[in-house]
Amino acid sequence: MLDNVLALLEGPLWARFKIVCAGCLLLSLLGLAIGSPGTNILIEGAIFDLMLAHKAEWRGETRDDLVIVAIDDLTLSNPHKYFPQSFNPTVWGTLLESLVLGGAKAVAVHQPLPAMETHPFSLEDESRWFRAVQSAHKNSIPVLFGFRYLSDRPLFPSAKYLEIMGREWMGFLNLVHDRDNKVRLQALKWPEFTEPDDPYSFSVTVAASVDPTLTALPGEGFYIDYSADIPKLSFSDIYDRALNGEMDFFKRIFADKIVFIGDTSSINMDAYPTPASDYLGQGGQGWNLMSAVEIQAHSVATLLSGNFLQEPHWFQLFVLYFGLTFLALSPIIISVKRDAPVAGWLPTAVAVAYPFLCYLAFRRSVYFPVVAGLSILILADVLYWAYRTRESRVMQRTSNQALTLYLNPDLAGQIMHNPDYLERRGELRDVTVFFADLVGFTSMSENMDTGALVDILNRYYDTMNTAIERFGGFVDKFVGDAIMAVWGAPSSQPKHAISACLSALMQKRLMDDLNRDLTAANLPFLQALMGINTGQVIAGNIGAKHRINYTVMGDAVNLASRLVSVNKLFLTTIIASEDTRAEAQSEICFRALDKIRVKGRKGSLTIYEVLAPKGELSNDMAQCVNYYERALKHYFDRDFKGALARFEAALKCNPNDNPSLIFSRRCMDFIASPPDAQWDGVTVLEAK
Repeated sequence: MLDNVLALLEGPLWARFKIVCAGCLLLSLLGLAIGSPGTNILIEGAIFDLMLAHKAEWRGETRDDLVIVAIDDLTLSNPHKYFPQSFNPTVWGTLLESLVLGGAKAVAVHQPLPAMETHPFSLEDESRWFRAVQSAHKNSIPVLFGFRYLSDRPLFPSAKYLEIMGREWMGFLNLVHDRDNKVRLQALKWPEFTEPDDPYSFSVTVAASVDPTLTALPGEGFYIDYSADIPKLSFSDIYDRALNGEMDFFKRIFADKIVFIGDTSSINMDAYPTPASDYLGQGGQGWNLMSAVEIQAHSVATLLSGNFLQEPHWFQLFVLYFGLTFLALSPIIISVKRDAPVAGWLPTAVAVAYPFLCYLAFRRSVYFPVVAGLSILILADVLYWAYRTRESRVMQRTSNQALTLYLNPDLAGQIMHNPDYLERRGELRDVTVFFADLVGFTSMSENMDTGALVDILNRYYDTMNTAIERFGGFVDKFVGDAIMAVWGAPSSQPKHAISACLSALMQKRLMDDLNRDLTAANLPFLQALMGINTGQVIAGNIGAKHRINYTVMGDAVNLASRLVSVNKLFLTTIIASEDTRAEAQSEICFRALDKIRVKGRKGSLTIYEVLAPKGELSNDMAQCVNYYERALKHYFDRDFKGALARFEAALKCNPNDNPSLIFSRRCMDFIASPPDAQWDGVTVLEAK
């Protein structure tokens, strides 16, 4: 399926644009699905903690508008005197009165109040607490308290406490935990109780009591910013000062501050790991747990500062993911089948840059899920490189196809597997060289339309090349209407002469088929003449420094080229040298045509017509050849009358045998006018 999609990306620009957009849409939805649990993903939580630690080091501020009166280990060391951990209205009332007189902005009691009317405190004790609360309210100092949600219901204080203190100053104390039990997120309302009039969390209630304009609450919850330090004072010390009436101290320390009162002792069961635990821990001794009252204080600080870590709306995240993935995949749109130096690194760069983007946003109190975004960008990067890899394979395949169009497939394969093969060098090789040429091509080209001429020439080349490659030949070059091919190079072939002859015979048959098609289409008849020679040549890469050609050269090549035109003397199609005949006569039928001497060579050589593979020569042609060769012996012995009789016998076997007809005429000429005494029967070819 992926391969099919990648194949579609080879289409036009608009098609690629639509496919990329569809891919970005799917990746963006996948990112939303991955990121929906937020920091509940373990690795996401660890990244969140790391960024928060760096943010704390960067900011390093201390809140001077909040203070925690901590029921610490010192306080609990004398429980019979203070006993504050279980709500004691006398103790807490005394402390509250002092805080009110000291000018505290709000008092947040992080302690569930009695839930039943029956408890060990007297009415006088309770009255002390209630009077302190009422005094605070008269001075516009909110006193806030908490309750807890059980699994199926809220555990509210008794009706008496609710009536006196007011339900509007109440918030739930439950905290939300991630999978690693850390507290990172503060819920606004408890998820299982979502009626409009249900109380907010304790921290939201506290923050709203001192800032009535706090209405832009962030969705269903917000991430707590633990980066600030909140001062803590011992409950034991503060209570002693309250008993001693040290009002100057209270005014100096608590004026215009939000005062949290809660348990921070080492035996406190209401304490949890937080992101701050990672870098405030004590040298590998486990989590440095943070008490719930401190967590609530950090929540209030987060709300009041406006620096609460906002997670964008899902649609904003979708737009972000779509934009980033589109940027990462945009090179697919703009750089198909060509190198793009800038675009090549863009997908990887976007994936690498995303965590830094998240960190910069985090420092500005915007939280982008790192794992979700990075996952889809890595996936986009993988898709891009899969596309580029496939594109490279396609381009390589195209290059290989182009290479084999310009080079012999065997030579192209050797070059691709061994680039050293491109060095300019040569070697001596025993090969068979083949040339072919069209009769009358020049005059035909002058009288034909260019398009039609090229079409005919291409059909001719296709026909000849099919037979050449069928028998392992290497097309050295196409020059005009001429073809040069080699057997035995660049790859060795033990029977290269036989292969060359079989290929030439196949070319002759295929040319007959082509001419039937051309005649039916009212196009010119094509006649190809062929010459074959076997011998030693220099084979290798020859040419200029930046332009080379694998070819063969030497006297054997020149002779093969000269044999092509000899066909015109005997009206034959395929002529081979005596060296070729010696190598191939075990499987090919030949007949001697004549003795010739070519210009530039000493001595004469016998040339042969390539007739057919062994066993495929017809009886009539076999008898014709027998008479012809016997006649040729008489001819070279100057017995022209005996030769003529046998040439005529050959023509009776095959009236269309052109060599017999031509030699018959020669014999008649010599009978009428005998040659001189130096005549040796050799035909001298003056033209090259």
